[in-house]
Amino acid sequence: MIGQSERCTFHSTNPELTTVCQVPTVRPRATTIAYLTKFPLPYILYIKRTAERRHAMRSGGVLRWLRGRPGTSAFLAFLLVYLAVFRYCSQAYYRDPTSAFFDPVRGYEPRYSAGRQNDAETFIRNANLTTYGQTTLQDPKMCIGIATVAREQDQYVRRTIGSLIDGLEPSEREQIFLVVLIAHADPQMHPIYGEPWLTNVADKTLLYDVNQGRLQNLRDWETNKDYRKKGVFDYTYVLQRCVDAGTQWIAMIEDDTLAVDGWFPRAMEALQKADEQHPTTDEMDWLYLRLFYTEEFLGWNKEEWRQYFAVSIAVTGMTGMALLLIRQFLFEKTITNNFIAVACLVCAPACISLYFMAGRLSMQPPLPGVYPMPKYGCCAQGLVYSHRMASKVITRLAQVREGYVDQIVEAWANEANLVRWVTIPSLLQHVGSSSSKGDDRGSAAKYGRSVAEKIWSFSFEEYGDENT
Repeated sequence: MIGQSERCTFHSTNPELTTVCQVPTVRPRATTIAYLTKFPLPYILYIKRTAERRHAMRSGGVLRWLRGRPGTSAFLAFLLVYLAVFRYCSQAYYRDPTSAFFDPVRGYEPRYSAGRQNDAETFIRNANLTTYGQTTLQDPKMCIGIATVAREQDQYVRRTIGSLIDGLEPSEREQIFLVVLIAHADPQMHPIYGEPWLTNVADKTLLYDVNQGRLQNLRDWETNKDYRKKGVFDYTYVLQRCVDAGTQWIAMIEDDTLAVDGWFPRAMEALQKADEQHPTTDEMDWLYLRLFYTEEFLGWNKEEWRQYFAVSIAVTGMTGMALLLIRQFLFEKTITNNFIAVACLVCAPACISLYFMAGRLSMQPPLPGVYPMPKYGCCAQGLVYSHRMASKVITRLAQVREGYVDQIVEAWANEANLVRWVTIPSLLQHVGSSSSKGDDRGSAAKYGRSVAEKIWSFSFEEYGDENT
């Protein structure tokens, strides 16, 4: 039959090698059209468009095809830019603990503090041989109080005191009265007791000067590891000695911290700014200047979720309104309703999500300076009080007697509506890997680090950068 194709099969088992041919039935043109009408119209259109795409690809017309679909081109361009920005965030914000891109290995790297610890250790070794510039003034400006207890692994207090004094100008050292309490009922339990450098550096080395009843209480607290009572007592004991010294400012520093080179003039400048912004009077006062804070608690806090949600809705709505406005004058055919829907329901939420993922400190970095910090400040590694406020703190601690000093002080500040200042970046770093209060592997431990190791100032390590 003319125009028909044959399908033939050779049977080799047939001795006569006969050939059997099957001739397929061919539908007439009218019948074919009737057959195609049985398919749904959308399916036929899909087949047609697919064929067009394949033809465009084969003929090298990808760009031509995209130019004919500006909406698709815009979305693909957005996707490429989004992926590039995502990649940048993963490389740039690894040191932000509030970021989804935070890398604890690189984030906790002691980029500056490692060198500063070496400086402090060198200072202490030299101080074993000679007295280093103890104050001779009758009225120094600042008393530094440190209560130190023996640690199982390392005595951080050597580096703490070394970093506080190392690098000071002689005139600056004259303005400081350094008080160190060996916080043990038996002072010989502390390894630094009797070391020459302590006598050569500290202006006053304190031992407990209390009656036998109180001394027995101290022994019991040490034996039972009752840090809630002993910690308050030690803090009050040192703070009172600094009040008795009569200095204008009193800095209470924990014994596992590290001070930045040049911390003293920075702290004095910050105190002056705080006093200018909020002068101390009988009716109005501020509580302290914080020299240390950890950024871990300064992220997108759940207490503010309503604000974040409202801003996200506003950004999405503004995106849609902007596109509608642009469509009135430009790109009328390009900015279709579907285009706007994709922009508002896909692109805008993706950008908002990336903004939050990048971290609050990365997206809203605080500028260096002195600022109020009424909450999320942690912890009590370094607080500076005025002389008058220090007396009030002593009274408050004497009323409570038990607890953690930072929590007691913060609760009182909230009750009395006292202003609390912080200097940014931190002037101190927390270098302790184990807490004197225990519970180093509690629920707050993560990243393979103890609770104490997580108390870390990420801004402090930026002092090693050229632009700091």
